[in-house]
This record gives sequence, C-alpha cells and structure tokens, in this order.
Amino acid sequence: MRRRALTAAAVCAAALVGTTGLAPAALAAPTADTSSKQAGTAAKQGDTADANADFNGDGYQDLAIGAHTATVGDIKRAGVVTVAYGSATGLKYETAGILSQATPGVPGEPVADGKWREVSAAGDLDGDGYDDLVVHYLQKNMVLWGSKDGITGEGTELPPGNYTSASPKLLGGGAGVGDVNGDGVDDFVSRAADGHSYGVTALLGPLNRTTGKPAGVWHRAVDKLDKLVIGTVYVGDLTGDGIDDVVASGGVVLGSGKPGGFVLKGSADGWVKGSEFGGPYLHEDSLPSAFGDLNKDGYQDLVTGYPRQNKVYVTYGGKNGVSTTTESRAYTQASAGVPGAEEAGDKFGSSVAVGDTDKDGYADLVVGASYETGSDAAATGSGAITVLRGSAEGITGTGATSFTQNSRGIPSTSEKDDHFGASVALVDSGTDGAKELYVGGNGEDGFKGRVWKLATGASGVTGEGATSFHLGTVGGPATGGNFGYRMAG
Repeated sequence: MRRRALTAAAVCAAALVGTTGLAPAALAAPTADTSSKQAGTAAKQGDTADANADFNGDGYQDLAIGAHTATVGDIKRAGVVTVAYGSATGLKYETAGILSQATPGVPGEPVADGKWREVSAAGDLDGDGYDDLVVHYLQKNMVLWGSKDGITGEGTELPPGNYTSASPKLLGGGAGVGDVNGDGVDDFVSRAADGHSYGVTALLGPLNRTTGKPAGVWHRAVDKLDKLVIGTVYVGDLTGDGIDDVVASGGVVLGSGKPGGFVLKGSADGWVKGSEFGGPYLHEDSLPSAFGDLNKDGYQDLVTGYPRQNKVYVTYGGKNGVSTTTESRAYTQASAGVPGAEEAGDKFGSSVAVGDTDKDGYADLVVGASYETGSDAAATGSGAITVLRGSAEGITGTGATSFTQNSRGIPSTSEKDDHFGASVALVDSGTDGAKELYVGGNGEDGFKGRVWKLATGASGVTGEGATSFHLGTVGGPATGGNFGYRMAG
C-alpha cells in the first residue's frame, strides 16, 4: 500500500465513466504493470497534501475526469467519468477507462438529466491498499472501488443514514476524504443531520464494500455545541501530526449573525475542537479547495476558492489548526503582482490546485478563472489560469504568470464560453519528480469539453509543447459532455 503520509481531500473536483456502445476494451481499466512499479508518488515536502490518487496501486498518480452531460447509449445528459492511469512516463489518457451507470457493477441505471458527474474525492476507504473514487450526484454519494486493475465499475452507494441510533443523514455537497482517526484507513466526512441538529459526520473506514456501512461513526452537532450553521467541510492535516483534521465552515454563528468556522482536530479518540477558522464564509456546497505546504514550515495550508467573490483565500496551518504566526490572506486579480484585472463575473477561484510547479521546493498555487474574458473582448467566458508562487512568506504575487488558450504553445484559441480553468489538477508525471498541469475547459467545442496538459519545470508552467484531449480521444460517447468540468487525482 502506498503510505498516505499527507492525506487530504475536500470539496473540490472530478469523476469516472462507462457507457453503453463502447468497445469492451474501453470499459475496463488497464491492469497495473507490476514489473515497473515505482515508489514515486509519496508526498514530498512542498507538495500538495492531496495524497496522489492511485487507483491501481502501481505507485503512479491517476486522474479522474467528469463529463456530466455525456450521452449514455441513447440517454441524454446521464453522465460519464473517465479514469486515466499514470505510468513511468506520465499520465496515459489515451488508454483511459470509461464508466457510467451503465457499466457492470456500478449501482443504479443511467437516467436522463441524472448528470452523474461530481468526482469529488479519492482515498483508500476500505483499507485494501488501493485508492477509491467518490462520485457525488443528485445529493447521493457513491464509492467506486479501486483494485489491481484500477476502477473497474464495482461500486457501492453510501446509505444516507441509519448508521447508529442517532441516524445521522448525509447531506448533499460539503464532503471530503481523509484519515481523521489515524488508523491508516481513510474516512468519509460530510455535512449531516441527526434528526435533531445539523453537524459534521465521519464514516470511519474501512467501509463495507457491499453495504457501504462504516466501521464506526463520529457525529458532532455543531449547531448545538458550537452555534454554527454548517456550510461545508474541508479535510486535511493542518496541525502537522499526520492525522487529518476537519475545517467546519459555515454561514453565521447562531445568535450573533456573524460568520464563523473552526478546526476539528483529528485524533484516535474523536475530534478535538481547535482554533477558529478565519473565513471568509459562504453557505454554498462544493467550494474549490486544496491543501499543501505553501511556505515550507512543515504544516499544510488550506486554499479555498470563492468564485462568486473573484477570490481565493489562503489559511496557513499550525499546531492548533490555524497558524498563529502567519496571517490568513485573500488574493484577487487586484492583488499586487497578480496578472489581469479584477472584473465582475470572472470567477477567479473557480478551481485551485497546489504543488511545486518550478522545482524550488515551495508549493505553488494554480487558480482557475473560468469566466475570464480572453484577449479578444468578444470572447467572454473563455477562461484563464493564474500561477501564484509559494515562498518562505507564503503565497506571493512575485513571478506570477497567467495562461489562456491564446498563450503561446497552447492548442486552440480563446472563444466565448470555453471556460478554460473550470478545473485544474497537478499530476506527478513519472519518476523525475516533475508535474503536469491539467486544465479543464468544459465549454470547449460547444460544451463537449476538453482538457489541456501543460508541462512544468525549473522555469515554471509553460504552454510550449502543450497538448489537449476530449472525450472522443479516450473512446467516450460522441454527444454531450462538459468533459473537464471537474477532476480528481
């Protein structure tokens, strides 16, 4: 099993596919090549804490991509998910597996407008050494189980409740995966209600592959105990003790009308309330987020995107949850050094990813602005990405860069509603420690969608040699798509 030294998952991005009418070879994930296994995906200092998803256990990072409006057979907008597998030479999306609710083993049936899509988190939820993929759709959560052959379609829908006498009911959105009790098996964390109050629930792993039921349940009624209206949760190790924590973020503190949030520190015996979370707060599901050590102080930091506010917010980790020495900071396109101009509706913060893109040892921040207008004023909503560098002081605007489809070397051109930057993911590209930056643009080609691959190196992210692919490239359905709207890896 690849040791998840710095596990984290949050309300963020992406999924898996299977559809009727595909050749049998396209429906099965490739078998792991055990003759070339490497131990190259363990998290390194300065890397993202999102412990690289490895669905087939071969030591290479994999990537899941959602296409929630893809046609399955003749069922429109049923949705599919693609899983591309890593190798010694990088991600092999050309041989990706495609799954849908028509794939044998996947619970349920494809439904018109079902939009089976939200590849939202990954982790080893059953403790078998293979990472599993969580797909969120229609207020439901499904686990697609990893194996030596990757994600093959075997899956389990998580029951909405009835885990204990308190019967906490999982609520839509606001979920993450991480090891909150430090037993080496990942747990599923969600907003939930226990019939009398609203709070945070952890379904402790290992989860049963047949029933989805957990080994145990933690539930904290944050409205009663902490007077917090729970909005969403983020899961990652802010305190640096090797056990994942939960950031409970909400709209307001009951009785005060003021925004609120706090850290629930993970431990073997249950959550321990830690420091306050500085916000800002919005009561909405599935805010983009990522964890990583941006200032190389040994603590993971949390980045949250607030696209409605054209903002990303960086909360620096510390012993009790939030750093007492480095203040949390917000960044917009009006911040010093950040390229572009702050304009209403750009949705700066549509997506975020954290990882070292320039090999200086500090994790950097990639931010999508999926409604940014391109260099052609008519190309409204064409989209852009911005790379902000990490440093000893944390994120800085110094040396920041920005890319659109009109940037040198990037295929295609910026066009109206391409939404380049709707999702972003940094993927270990093999054995040399380099990363590849994947950028989703779900509006490309009339909302069929496309994903671009950009290289990184000592000079940072570059458009030179960039390539792109779409659902048809990997053998997916020809109609519908929104391919690249969400990704997880």
